[in-house]
Amino acid sequence: MKKAVRILAVVLSFVLMTGSVLPISASAVSKENSWEEYLEEGKGVYIGPGADDTEMYVTWYGGKENVTPAVKVSANKDMSDAVTFEGTIHSSDKVERSNHVTVTGLEKGKTYYYVCSDGTKDTEVKSFKTVAEGADFSAIYVSDIHLTGNTFEDESLYKSAKVWNDVLVEATEREDISLILSGGDNATEGQPCEYYASFLPEQVKTIPYAMAIGNHDVKRYTYDTIANYPNAKLTGLSKSLIHGDYYFTKGNALFLVLDSTNSSAADHYFFVKNAVKANPDAKWRIMMFHHDLYGGHIESRESENMLLRLLFTPIIDRFQVDLVLTGHSHCFSRSHAIYRNEITENLAGKTSVTDPKGTIYLNNGSLRVSEEYSEPIKDSDRKSEFIATDYLSFSRGIYNILSFTDDSLTIKSYEYGIESPFTELTINKTTNEGGHPDKPVQLWFAIGKYIGTIYNMINNISRKGEIAERG
Repeated sequence: MKKAVRILAVVLSFVLMTGSVLPISASAVSKENSWEEYLEEGKGVYIGPGADDTEMYVTWYGGKENVTPAVKVSANKDMSDAVTFEGTIHSSDKVERSNHVTVTGLEKGKTYYYVCSDGTKDTEVKSFKTVAEGADFSAIYVSDIHLTGNTFEDESLYKSAKVWNDVLVEATEREDISLILSGGDNATEGQPCEYYASFLPEQVKTIPYAMAIGNHDVKRYTYDTIANYPNAKLTGLSKSLIHGDYYFTKGNALFLVLDSTNSSAADHYFFVKNAVKANPDAKWRIMMFHHDLYGGHIESRESENMLLRLLFTPIIDRFQVDLVLTGHSHCFSRSHAIYRNEITENLAGKTSVTDPKGTIYLNNGSLRVSEEYSEPIKDSDRKSEFIATDYLSFSRGIYNILSFTDDSLTIKSYEYGIESPFTELTINKTTNEGGHPDKPVQLWFAIGKYIGTIYNMINNISRKGEIAERG
């Protein structure tokens, strides 16, 4: 698995789908001076989801020595009657200071305004909204953003930040987005400037941004310093080398974010068990991690995928996860309904399904794309037997909008700049359990989950050495 994780994704030259192209928004980053202005403003603020809709996590870079970071929050735009929340400072060899503040006591369905303070110049007033009790909401899901550059002067860093910004602008013009989800490989080399660039878009300062960790994110310890999320599992039989699993709720959904670079299935199992137990009434269970399990698009990774399926699918099946969000292969695919590594419901050509008897796996394409043009390929002969539909396009980034109601979850998948989704699926649930089988985990997994734990202990030692060599 260790060697397979290091294999770089095969970059193919497929491209654009024919169709109506959306106009680029005036709010998109269109000139390099926008990048320069962002660096001059400093901070690199982003907000992350709290444990539920009564909390918000705020994170940013920098500050004056010996000054405690604080966030002032008000229900009024002029910041009158603001309440101050103090936080903590996190550092590493690469990051001198990352500020983490948890804002609590928020009312659901309300707009708030906030300012970050760290002893230097305060940020401008920003705002965010909480989701109302029982309200519908939408999220955007992306993966493999790959902010790329070793310094702020690198043209590649500006270009990749611009793509990320423009995708968020377009998605938020389509829908009222309440959550941003990223399935890992947010940065290519794990450099602080790459994460700083990922916080360029205004949307991550006003909409909670939840990241998973990918194999590129673990190249350095930067992610561990800037990741600020609730209910994080930072200890265990064999803890993650960098950060760890975490969970949160939004609306009627439970989001389980796992570190798939950690092979300790035992730790993941107990984490998910406790999260589900703490949120028994959640209608939707959504899991997000980096590695593709079922796509089948890269033959050299199939041995890795088979091993990962052994580690993760028993957990997914046992705790009746509705949708699993992955990335890594840079190829979009959406699976049939799967249970115990078998297709339980064929979804080829379907746009809706009610109470599927298993889990649906959505693997997103990358935002790191070629500038050359060629026709995209839909339903390719590269996809595995588990996949209902795939879409290969490397000239335009792919993203998904997930729309949650009390009894349905609609997934619309888009190429950036194209008016209509290239595929759409609605999952309907008539009960909280839906059509999920309710069986105990297989007997072999009771022992097998600890094998991955032992492997992770050994693997962490070599990974620490690799990070030290990179500097």
